[in-house]
Amino acid sequence: MQAFCLEGGGVEPCFPGSPPTVQKKFHLTALVCYLAKNFSKILWEGQTEFRRWPGVRGDGMKTAILLVALWGVLLPSLSAWGASGKVGAVVDQAARELKRENYEEALDILLKGQKEGLRSPELSLLLGRTYRAMLNYSEARRALEEALSLKPGYPEAQLLLADTYIALDQPALALPLLQDLERQGFEPGNTAYLQGMAAYKEKRYPQALEYFRRAQQDPKLAQEAKFQESLTLAAMNRLPEAQKTMREAISLNPLSPTAGLAQGFAAALEGRTKDYQRFRFYGALGFDYDSNVTLQPGDPGAAQLVSGKGDVFYSQTALLEFNLLKPGPWALWTFYSYYQNFHFRIGSYDLWSNTIGLAPIYTWSNSRLWVPFAFNYSNVGSNKYATSYTLAPTYLYLFTPAHGLEVSARLARRYYWFPISFQQDERSGRAVGGSLAYYFFFKKQEGYLQARFTYEHEFTGGSNWDSNSYRFGLAALYPVTKSLKIKAFGDIILQPYNHFWTDGNIFVKYPRRDDKIYMTGIELTQQIYKGLELNLHYYYVRDDSNIALYDYDRHIVGGQLGYRY
Repeated sequence: MQAFCLEGGGVEPCFPGSPPTVQKKFHLTALVCYLAKNFSKILWEGQTEFRRWPGVRGDGMKTAILLVALWGVLLPSLSAWGASGKVGAVVDQAARELKRENYEEALDILLKGQKEGLRSPELSLLLGRTYRAMLNYSEARRALEEALSLKPGYPEAQLLLADTYIALDQPALALPLLQDLERQGFEPGNTAYLQGMAAYKEKRYPQALEYFRRAQQDPKLAQEAKFQESLTLAAMNRLPEAQKTMREAISLNPLSPTAGLAQGFAAALEGRTKDYQRFRFYGALGFDYDSNVTLQPGDPGAAQLVSGKGDVFYSQTALLEFNLLKPGPWALWTFYSYYQNFHFRIGSYDLWSNTIGLAPIYTWSNSRLWVPFAFNYSNVGSNKYATSYTLAPTYLYLFTPAHGLEVSARLARRYYWFPISFQQDERSGRAVGGSLAYYFFFKKQEGYLQARFTYEHEFTGGSNWDSNSYRFGLAALYPVTKSLKIKAFGDIILQPYNHFWTDGNIFVKYPRRDDKIYMTGIELTQQIYKGLELNLHYYYVRDDSNIALYDYDRHIVGGQLGYRY
């Protein structure tokens, strides 16, 4: 502690080597105490009281005047020292409670200190930490902004405030603080990590990757930063890299909370990766009973012929898909599908259908656009039956992981090659339509509820088939277990035709055809072993038509054994 000498009525610091007569030293504390005790007497008497202190000489009045000035300087300092000590005690006490996770107690201590007029950047910083621990980010923001106003450039407060801005989805406010911290070189690992989080929030994914990789140089942040790197790669649809990075993050510390969270994301990534693998295959063999064998070229609502007889049939199905591009946001899928059934008694209704197509796809982080173009060729019995070209651009947007909206358009050109008896029965023509669907996803998007409306107008060569159709549908997929799924649907199709129906007999008049079609069904799919699955199903179709030829109902029940790769 600095010592002082009094000489000639003045107060001067003592230095080694001062003459013995003036080397009498006094600690500052002792001097202040003496001044507090004898100040009024010295001021008013201005004479000899202070001389009683050994080694002091000089005019008493000059000494008193000097002491007045000294007291004016020391008094504010002493007050500040006292307040500082009280602030330190409050901060220490609150910090102990915060360390014990007694958040309410720590908050009460700090707020009480503020009510008593205590202010310091350290107190505001600790108040911000406490509010953050209680997940009250709005109040944490105010406290941390106050800490910076009391102490501009306070790096600890800058870092925590930047993190708070990011938590409040305001990354733009965090960037200047983080850039300043980067220039200072303050905690480079944490600074880079938060810069990555801010870039991720703003969907600047390449920059976010760079920051997360830089943050991994800090061993304390390596696992968390690698976890965020994987999420960023997934947002960029670089799913194989995201999977690999997620596995690396788990391996850094398999027992940590971050590893537990990463395990769940790894499972979700595995499901998403299936959508982006370059080759997919599905094949199935089926066995069904049909209570009313009906020829329906492509749409259950467009029955061409109704046999009125039941029969058993078996079927075979195959679908092959290949992505011509490497996995990424762009995809160009080629596909071929095949379906064939064989009836035991009514062989004239056997159907052989082949479809080949191309589908460019672009995927964003929360939406997808695909434009499939397909060509179909079908035979019935052993005869050429129909060919068609279809273009169906579709856009799906996810408002949240649970809610999505799908919009689709449909353009088609269809040719029917079976012989007709009169021109009005010519079904070849064009079709234009569209659909709007709402999805509600649940169970990590493995299950969904769907509501769909579809409109289509057929411009056909013959007046018998020129029509509008309005289709309302509900569907649901529920994963009972990881291997068992239930799917159910129900549709209503209102199909008014635009012209009076005719059977070719000009002497008989019929009304405009008007169909109301009801369809429902349920499917149970059980995975048996790694892609091998068993499907059991039941479907019901009821066409309530004012033309007797097309008024029918139909039950189909059966099963399929399929393999999916």
